[in-house]
Amino acid sequence: METSSDNKKKKRPIRKVVLWVLAGIFVILSAVGIYVTHNFNQLLTDALIKNFNSTLISDVYELKFEKLRVNLLQGNIKVFKVVLQPRQKPLHSYPYINSSFKLSTNKILLTNVRILDLLKSNILQLDKIEITEPDVELKIEDQIPIFFPFKDSTNQTKQVNKDKKNPIELFVLQKFDLSNASLHLVNLAKEREIKVKGFSISIRDLIIEQLPGKDLVSYNHIEVSIGNLTGTMKNEALKYLSFKDYTLTLDTLTVEKSVDTLIYNFADFSTGIKMVDIQTSDSIYHIGLQSLQLSYKDKTVKVNGFSFMPNVSHAVLQAKSRYQKTEFSVGLGSLNITGLDFDSLIRARKIFIEEIKLDSINLSLYKDKTKPLDKNKFPEYLSQKLTSIPLPINVKLVSATNFNLVNVERKEDGKTAKVTVGRGTLAIKNITNQSPSSMLTLNASAFLQDKVLLNLLVNYSYNKPQFSYILRSGKFNLLDLNQLIVAYVPAKISNGTVDEILLSGTAYRNHASGTMKFLYHDLKVDMSISDTKWQNDVVAFAANTVVNSNNPPSDGLPPKVVAFKADRDMNKGGFNMLLKSFFAGMKETIIMSKENKKAYKEEKKKKEQQDGKPKKKLFGKNK
Repeated sequence: METSSDNKKKKRPIRKVVLWVLAGIFVILSAVGIYVTHNFNQLLTDALIKNFNSTLISDVYELKFEKLRVNLLQGNIKVFKVVLQPRQKPLHSYPYINSSFKLSTNKILLTNVRILDLLKSNILQLDKIEITEPDVELKIEDQIPIFFPFKDSTNQTKQVNKDKKNPIELFVLQKFDLSNASLHLVNLAKEREIKVKGFSISIRDLIIEQLPGKDLVSYNHIEVSIGNLTGTMKNEALKYLSFKDYTLTLDTLTVEKSVDTLIYNFADFSTGIKMVDIQTSDSIYHIGLQSLQLSYKDKTVKVNGFSFMPNVSHAVLQAKSRYQKTEFSVGLGSLNITGLDFDSLIRARKIFIEEIKLDSINLSLYKDKTKPLDKNKFPEYLSQKLTSIPLPINVKLVSATNFNLVNVERKEDGKTAKVTVGRGTLAIKNITNQSPSSMLTLNASAFLQDKVLLNLLVNYSYNKPQFSYILRSGKFNLLDLNQLIVAYVPAKISNGTVDEILLSGTAYRNHASGTMKFLYHDLKVDMSISDTKWQNDVVAFAANTVVNSNNPPSDGLPPKVVAFKADRDMNKGGFNMLLKSFFAGMKETIIMSKENKKAYKEEKKKKEQQDGKPKKKLFGKNK
């Protein structure tokens, strides 16, 4: 029993000794670890600073941070309270540097750093840089900003001074993530100030390389996003700009830059933006946009909620012009472009598009006709306007639905005339200036004054200034157009129903001619020939003191189909030519000229001969 007790007493001291030894070793290792870690962190701090100070950038900028933490197992380095800012006094003079920036952030994470290379050679090699919620301030003082000193790429001579600072000749990075940054840009050269919140950028496989005569930059993937941007500008077309939720994605981008050449290639890109708000420099117009999406791969552009509106009255806008000028405002529900050739647009500045679809268009026009016309202005027809555009264009089809137009004119007598066209559809084919062999075709239908359905077909010639047109309508009550008719012609409709209108003709450079079939019944018209433009019709009106209330005049007689001619006002465009043709044909139908009377008599004679009926006379005149 005593032997057993002695053994226990011997084991206990041995166990205590072992425990104390282990505790001592742990304390020593901990102390050594703390010491080594502290010194290792200091070594890395010195290496990072030395690596930065070995570059040309350090001549102009200084890098500061409060502390550094390293994870040896993962090879990660965390740098806290980082500031990269311009030096108060550069170490060397670089006269070409005209701009500067400052970056400050609470933390920068460097992932998978080659720590031994950093310690031994002061070469920073790593896989990923992650910067969270930094503040960036940029100050630009020249049209082409230069922030850093650079190596002369044309210089082939080798530097023999070992203490000479190195430019960045090669930089490789697998990942770079900057998230939720705040940016303040002051551009003194262009008098701009821009503030950005929620700026993020993600880059994969970045390579920057300087070679003799050129710089190479390549990215495998880039994503850029902006949560909110506001900007003010002076001496430019825009005064104020803001938007939200901007995104940009680029795949496989390579850039090659030399002294006078920039070459770039990419595999795909897409971009989008929302809630765009723009004010023009004179604060007269406001431009709005709900959203825009663009895809290079899909060859599409999608726009929603576009608007272009004046902030001031018609009087203010018209006061800016000495002559008659059409002002406009537009609201657009959606615009979809498909088959857009981005390569031709970007590289050759050519616009090639398969189709453009528009929906929910609200267009307002206003003109003050009390002002004189600009006699030096000679508007061209649509096809001639297209051929005069220097940028190559080829759009196969433009279609529009839910088209609405309000045209308001202040007439010479100070009164206002208003025309509304609503619920319209539109299709335009063969929009081009590339030696077209076929015509530009416009096909439209809409409701005039929300009552009368009209169909219009126009074929424009690209070879000469002319176009042909066909205008049709079905049955409608003429009283529905009374307000419009009174506004433009010295007549008022008391009663009447239109059975059909068919206007066809050709507009040439200085006139238009064609035929009009205007079928109606129970027509009663009050004429007022006080307008000097209608004085030539007084004799004709006297000979027709009672306007025929029907066309055809009676059963069995042919309808009146009249020929018309309208001279063009050379200071007005194609729409005015259509309008003048319509009223010329309508006037000829109601108050026929001698030529149309003669033609109608011959038509009646043919009809009577075909029907085998004798001529009927009333008061010595053929009826």
